[in-house]
Formats: sequence, C-alpha cells, structure tokens
Amino acid sequence: MRKSVRYILNGLTLPVFVVDPDRKISFINKSAKMRYHEAYTGQFFNELITSKKCLDALELVLNGEPNATANVILQEVVPTSFRVSLSRLDADSEPLPSCVLSFEDISHIQEAEQMRHDFVANVSHELRSPLTALSGFVETLQGAAANDKVARERFLDMMSNEADRMARLIGDLLSLSKLQASERVAPTDRVDLFRILSSVSSSLSGLADANKVKLKLDFSNSMPLVTGDSDELTQVFQNLIENAIKYSGNGSTVSVSFAPPKQGKSHLCIMVEDTGEGIEPTQIPRLTERFYRVDKGRSRAQGGTGLGLAIVKHILIRHRGWLKISSQLEKGSIFAVYLPVSKEKD
Repeated sequence: MRKSVRYILNGLTLPVFVVDPDRKISFINKSAKMRYHEAYTGQFFNELITSKKCLDALELVLNGEPNATANVILQEVVPTSFRVSLSRLDADSEPLPSCVLSFEDISHIQEAEQMRHDFVANVSHELRSPLTALSGFVETLQGAAANDKVARERFLDMMSNEADRMARLIGDLLSLSKLQASERVAPTDRVDLFRILSSVSSSLSGLADANKVKLKLDFSNSMPLVTGDSDELTQVFQNLIENAIKYSGNGSTVSVSFAPPKQGKSHLCIMVEDTGEGIEPTQIPRLTERFYRVDKGRSRAQGGTGLGLAIVKHILIRHRGWLKISSQLEKGSIFAVYLPVSKEKD
C-alpha cells in the first residue's frame, strides 16, 4: 500500500483496517490502534472482529464487490453500535484486492432513535388515557345518564378535568419543544429573583393552606440579580415549589432559601426543601426524564404531566445553570437550583 494512502488513512478519526486476500490485517490506522489495543498486523481479522454480518460483508468485497456496509454491535466496555463501511482496494503489485474497513460509532444515533420511539409511545399513552375516559363519559351521557341531572353534572365535571389534563400535557410538550430548540442561546436579561420567588410563593400560598403545608421563606431583596429569562425562571420555581407542596404531605414544611455564590464561584443557589417522605436514591437520577414519575397514580391524581422536571432541566441548561437533587427517606428532599449571577453592565 502506498505511503500516501497510509497518510490519508492515518489522518482519519474513524478506526480503519486494511485486510489482505488471506483475511489478515495488513494495516491499522492510529484511531484503530487507540481503540483496539489488542489488534496487530498479520492477525486474522476474524480473531479481532467476530461479527458474522461484518465478516460476510468482508467476503463480498474480497470476492469482487466494490463496496459493502454492515451495521453491527460489538462488545467493548459496553455494547457499541457501528456502521462498518467496506471498500475494495486494488494494488498494482498485488494480483488480488484487499479490503478497507472503517468503523463509525453510531450508538448516539441508535440511542436518539430509541428516545424518539419511547417519547412517541409515552405521548400516545398519555393522550390515549384521557381520550378514552372522555369517550366513555360521552357514551354514558348519551345513554343511561342522559336524563339524570346529577349524573350529568358529575360526568361533565370529570370530562372538564380530563380535557384540562390534555391541555396541560400539550402545553408542556410545546414548552419543552420550544426550550430544546432555543437552549443553545443563553438569555441575557438581568432578573430579580426576589420578585419572582415572592410572586410564586404568594400565588401558591392558597395551595399550601389547602394541603396543610407550612411555606417558609428565607430570602431577601438583597439577593444579587441573575442573568436569565423572567418567565422561564418563574416556571422553574412555580414547578418546584408546587411539587414540594403537593407531594410532601399534610403537616410538612416547605422551605425556600437562598445561598450566595461561594468564594470564586459565579452561581448562586436557591433551595426548595421539604420535610416529606423522601425519594429512593435509585430514582433520583431519573427524575428529570420526560414522563418519569416516582408514583404514577399519585402524580396523575395531582394533575401532573410527567414533564415538569424535564422542563426545569432544559430551562436551567439554557440559563447555563443546573439542578441538584438530594433526598433522604422519611426526612425529605432538597431541589437546589444554581443560576449565574448577573455581571454589572458598563
């Protein structure tokens, strides 16, 4: 193989092998050496790569086909998906062709496709449930309850609740889609968190009273301004404080407090803490996944769509902040929001 070809193959970021007519590896580029430390020239290729799909494609090319492709899963540290591209390499000095194989890691594409599939399945399920309920109520109203005023009012009230649930779900889906489309662009406004937290806490005081939850506020108007979008940050704290009130239980306390940036750091912290039943440690990493619920029945009963914390996560990503969740069973949970302090404008 010519030096110029070797230089080109070594410059590629994909792992590349050249396999000779005897099915032995005759060349390994730098990327392949970094990924497959055990590979060596002169090694039979099927000792390194055992995938039948890949080996069948290799046979096709060595037996005359100019090109072939194969999607394979190879066991590395974790099972990894690759798109293998194979091309015939003819050399004047060799009577039989060799084969160039490049390995493109497509695991992220497969994962994205699986996420899309799961998302569509979840949305379909979440919309089907209230639609099924509405259909059942309509059928009942057209039949046995047609002339029953009390039953009619009760069913109409339930239909209204199901319609509201669908509206919340669609609204959250649109919010999430908008956030994901714009999260690369950070907001630039200077926002007063004291006003936002005061407004949200005031609007939720009635809910706290209804749930017999004490709402404790520990922040002042001396908080520094943050860089952000006022409406989106209102949505963050509305979601977190409302969740804490709804799920902490009667007689519990929900505290909203502020911690200034640590020495040399640029992010302040707002903590929403409750004294509820806590969350299993194994469930905490999944709380910001779309449609993930710790208690599905309880969440739906409270009017939850399963998208609230996913929206919070994406808002904070756009704000170049983050959410940290900690919890202890029977003691409560803390949702800590970190946001960048706004720099003084010249």
